[in-house]
Amino acid sequence: MNDIEFAANLGGGTAEFEPGFSGEIGVGYDFGSLRTEFTYNSLTTALEGAQNVDVDVTSFLVSAAYDWRSDKKWQPYIGAGVGSSTIDVNLGTTVGGTTVTAGDDSITTVRLRAGVNYEVSEDFDVYGELWSQGFDDFTIGLIQFTDVSTTGSSLGIRVKL
Repeated sequence: MNDIEFAANLGGGTAEFEPGFSGEIGVGYDFGSLRTEFTYNSLTTALEGAQNVDVDVTSFLVSAAYDWRSDKKWQPYIGAGVGSSTIDVNLGTTVGGTTVTAGDDSITTVRLRAGVNYEVSEDFDVYGELWSQGFDDFTIGLIQFTDVSTTGSSLGIRVKL
């Protein structure tokens, strides 16, 4: 997650995030050079220098990707998606067995990706990609967040039925 600058009226400063983990699962249809998919993505990161402050982002996206060389073993591609994300900021403190949440918000999100797909067999692909996901402005507690985004790299498999 990118660094977030706080306004002077909130005390100023910068929130920096540690590298996190992201997992994704989806279902889609391959039209040849064009693929579409509906995916669920979960991202977990932590606020650097702060104990027990975790940030969880869950997203549902509808995406499309264009494959160059769709009839070859190696297929470079680009893709874009739009959907909804929920961002939870957890303090890591429990009360009665329940984690106390500093706040959450549901927002619009956009994801761009570029990668390469390798066809292992007729029913199985392996891919690697770089991606960036941007979020609409959101508010948690009294803090307004703007220009928030995440970037990452992914390795994955596609099973074709």
